[in-house]
Amino acid sequence: MKIVCLANSFRVGGRCLGGVELDNNNNPVIQNGRPKWIRPVCNTEHEEVPTQLVSHISLLDIVEFQPINTSGHRHQSENVLFDTNSIQVNGRFQLSQLESLIDNNRFNLVFGNRGAAVPEHLIESFTYSLMLLSLTEFETNERVFENKPYPQIKLSFRHNGNLYNLPITDPNFLNRYQRNNNLLQGKGKIYVTISLAAPHEEWCHKLIAGIIFDNATNTQTANIVEFDLPF
Repeated sequence: MKIVCLANSFRVGGRCLGGVELDNNNNPVIQNGRPKWIRPVCNTEHEEVPTQLVSHISLLDIVEFQPINTSGHRHQSENVLFDTNSIQVNGRFQLSQLESLIDNNRFNLVFGNRGAAVPEHLIESFTYSLMLLSLTEFETNERVFENKPYPQIKLSFRHNGNLYNLPITDPNFLNRYQRNNNLLQGKGKIYVTISLAAPHEEWCHKLIAGIIFDNATNTQTANIVEFDLPF
């Protein structure tokens, strides 16, 4: 199985990898009118992928692995259990091809509402938990917690006229933001992967799992600070 990596984000205990499946010619696989998303998972407590296994993988990398079985459940239908010894990077996906993958015209709302989370009792109506948006109105902001030494970094943006403010869990972006808070200044467009997390205390939180600049190459960097998840 082959995907273009569009998310390599923090998850409890490790990383959450996600992307769109590619065919043998590296063209996106379309299923039911939209790109077919895949989330490679492991047989771990939170289905997380060990950080050391995927920390070298950058957004837009073409990643290949051997699937074991489809383990999708509830809204996270994209989950695929894979052989951890088989994962490898084999090339790069063209930035210009991202426009064919965006969901801007497919969904009026981000996972069905204007909030930062979806109530668990409504989640049964969802058959997906990953989406890609192209954004032209966005900015970062910080939420400070009294009992934590560092703030939570969030992305505020508009989609179809609705304002959202969601936590960022993209390690590469957070590392770069830590060194330059004006990272998005002057950027006309970004692509963001949004993930709907597993239920926690009766809510499924929306997370910014990957940020790709329209005119820059995203690469992983070392010495990434482990930011807490929003729950």
